[in-house]
Amino acid sequence: MTPDGKRQYQRVADQLLKGINSEKWRPGDRLPTQEQLAEQFGVSRATINEALRVLREKRLIVTRQGSGTFVRGGPQEGAAPSRSGAPVEVGHEDDDVWAVVSESIPPVLLKPYLEEAFEATEVRLDVFSMTTESLAARVSDQKNRIMTGVIQPPRSIRARLMLPDCDSPHLAIPRPVDGSDDPRVRRRLKGILQSHATMLREALFELRYQGFVPEVEVEVRLVPFSPQMKLYILNRRLALQGLYVTEEGTIPLPPDREEVEIFDAYGTGATLFPYRASADATPDQVGIVRTFQAFFDSNWDNLAARADF
Repeated sequence: MTPDGKRQYQRVADQLLKGINSEKWRPGDRLPTQEQLAEQFGVSRATINEALRVLREKRLIVTRQGSGTFVRGGPQEGAAPSRSGAPVEVGHEDDDVWAVVSESIPPVLLKPYLEEAFEATEVRLDVFSMTTESLAARVSDQKNRIMTGVIQPPRSIRARLMLPDCDSPHLAIPRPVDGSDDPRVRRRLKGILQSHATMLREALFELRYQGFVPEVEVEVRLVPFSPQMKLYILNRRLALQGLYVTEEGTIPLPPDREEVEIFDAYGTGATLFPYRASADATPDQVGIVRTFQAFFDSNWDNLAARADF
């Protein structure tokens, strides 16, 4: 079945998010024109317009009349870096809503936070996600920075990856839209999950095998439910949180590539919001990071089982 317009624009939006997250387009960079994007993805300009609308609603891009579409970033878009920890007021028609975030810099980028984490003497990564796809590529980048002498090697690296148990028939996503359990859908997720977790693990252990980092530990545990959020806790001081948005899509499944409509958590470039516990952080910020750490530790200790791969 050919994807309908909605699925096409969501697919394009997802690919653009991946490009922003991987810094193919950095804050302030201009995206290709709509004509170029339409040709690249083989879709109509109307589909490109819808995909860009999705990114504008997420406040990831801005369109300037006569100039083009740019990745948000910089004071002109109201994203000036700040570590003051002051509450940020969010407008609402009926009442006042306050949200405390540690930094108002472009939240979608994982790379700068990971670079900062790997410059520490001891690196600690606690990760709760669907597949670790975003993280695996960024960790490989950090491995290369260490091996080429860009940064000093840390004394130790410890990574704990908490992922969904794809053998559990009770996962909420991915799942066929009719609510049934199709083991082929779960096996597909398991293949993706194992591939990226293995990539991450091999990148870190290469640092030990090559003599750069004497202590490396990577442990993968599985929980019998689908994550509703992506959570990175870096060196127990910085928490990056992103929410998975459930979308309907169509995937081909073996052995005859039958197309099955499923609910899944699309969006490798899911927006991440940072919370920092540091000397200049407010008690609220410190409390948020500690709460995320307690959430991770409790699930890791009580519900997660060691992965057999």
